[in-house]
Amino acid sequence: MTSPQHARPAPSVDVSHKKLLVRDFLQRDGVTLESPDDRLSPEDTLIEGKFIHEELRPGLFLHVSDASEERAFTASSHLPAGLSCIFFLDGAVDMKMGERAFHFEGNAQALKGTAIMNARAESFQRRSPGGQRLRHLVVSATPEWLDIDGFQTASEAGTPDLLRDHLASHRWAVTPRTLELLQQIVMPPQFTPALRKLFFESRAVEIVAEALCAITRTAPQVPPTADLNRLDRLRLVRAKDFIAENLAEPLNLPAIARAAGINSSGLQRLFKLSEGASVFDYIRSSRLDNAYRALVSGDMPVSRASLLAGYTRPENFATAFRRQFGMTPREAQKKVRGN
Repeated sequence: MTSPQHARPAPSVDVSHKKLLVRDFLQRDGVTLESPDDRLSPEDTLIEGKFIHEELRPGLFLHVSDASEERAFTASSHLPAGLSCIFFLDGAVDMKMGERAFHFEGNAQALKGTAIMNARAESFQRRSPGGQRLRHLVVSATPEWLDIDGFQTASEAGTPDLLRDHLASHRWAVTPRTLELLQQIVMPPQFTPALRKLFFESRAVEIVAEALCAITRTAPQVPPTADLNRLDRLRLVRAKDFIAENLAEPLNLPAIARAAGINSSGLQRLFKLSEGASVFDYIRSSRLDNAYRALVSGDMPVSRASLLAGYTRPENFATAFRRQFGMTPREAQKKVRGN
């Protein structure tokens, strides 16, 4: 498995069935491989399935895999500077970029996207448990591509620090449109190689735009009087990542603070400055956002959405939902069905 961004591939899009052997990894420049299996030989298969790895236009990359991982292994390499938009549909993988660790796990019922910005080249490590089906998709863009397409210029007007801060990340629940784009790439129509590449490019550009929209919608609007330094912003990112990854689980302030690298009172202060709300107000709002997305997707009843948001009493859920979105849960369902 390659890192989200890599060297320039061949000019055509190849989606054929492949076996990736141990020696295939060892022959790559700058890649090292480790495995707990001492009997592993160069001819053993690590991964078998369908892969896409393509530079769609200068600076815009697409990587897709739908494969079976036969054995546990850890691959190490280097990651160039740029933005990576990562989506896991099936399987679980641990990644480490520089000193930041990330865990990715596919969940078709609550698919998440993760955007990670490398402000500079960084070490990269990917650890797989083996014995699993892995389906994932990564769209990566270099700083040059982002600048040419105007995203960095726009970010200076107050959009998130993610495009400037090294190893900043943002995780969000994908929209129905993003899910549609992912499905179109994973199961594309029959095209000639040239048309398929153009098809992938159009979807990849829209995925980057969707990711940036998600980041912008939830970026903290820091009041001018709140002087958050770089370390405080990083702590906020870590806290929000931890909350997003554990939103369906019971959350407590000390655990979130430990993940962020700050004490509980300091974390409350940061959330008050950045969100104008307490940590638990932020969690409550995030769970309601998840419930809203589940309702408007059209395949979840209100009773389940209520539990998803953490409410055992539907009337309390309806009250909180109306307060946040200006409509009841059933009105949200009807609005979508009416469209």
